[in-house]
Amino acid sequence: MKRILLLIVSITSILSATQLFERCGTCHGKKGEKHSLNLTKPIAGMKAEDVAKIMKEYKAGTRNTYGFGTMMKGQASKLSDEDIKTIAAYIESLPPVEIVLKPKEETEVSPEKIFQKCAVCHGKKGEKRSLDVSKTIAGMKAEDVIKILEQYRVGKRDIYSYGNMMRGQATKLSHEKIKIIAKYIESLPPVVDTSKSVKPARKITQEEIDYNSFMDAYFRDSTNPNETFEAAKKKYQEHKQKLKEKNE
Repeated sequence: MKRILLLIVSITSILSATQLFERCGTCHGKKGEKHSLNLTKPIAGMKAEDVAKIMKEYKAGTRNTYGFGTMMKGQASKLSDEDIKTIAAYIESLPPVEIVLKPKEETEVSPEKIFQKCAVCHGKKGEKRSLDVSKTIAGMKAEDVIKILEQYRVGKRDIYSYGNMMRGQATKLSHEKIKIIAKYIESLPPVVDTSKSVKPARKITQEEIDYNSFMDAYFRDSTNPNETFEAAKKKYQEHKQKLKEKNE
């Protein structure tokens, strides 16, 4: 008879524990196997004394791990000290989750990816003369590229009045990324001039003068540290349209 009573008490206790844990299971998993909101560790198999301590801290409002203080206090405040003991013992009885460490994802950005923004003006392989004015950069010595970009970065260079525009791009690059780009540019095949005679210098048109002046002013006055060349070109087109409408 005594054994039967103990068995009944034990079964009732298990039912009570699983019922109490149901709300916890919403975030932590039915077997405590989940990372709550992809932040916490799985709680399955934790020592009962640690669980009880944590729950009481949340209940008292003295714990706020991952910013879950208010949410956890709302749950813990509904539990009596006896309920907390029951849940803690239940969590300890759950089979621990085997944590498989995933290999670190590749966080390094490829030189080609970093160079994409440069390619807008300089060409995918550094083969273009930016805005038909600058020299081609493919094959330049890495040390020269680093020096030039660092000068643009701190506002000490203003070739072709591109200072502000280039500074806007260079400031987005860390010193390490500048080195990566420089080595990549050096690795690009230099552009071979196949012309048999030296072409006379091309006269810059008024359109190009207006464009360069607008771009210089735009990047100089911009307060956005992440200003893009594409955004500047769009603003220039809007500026041209307004002038056209004004003159019509």
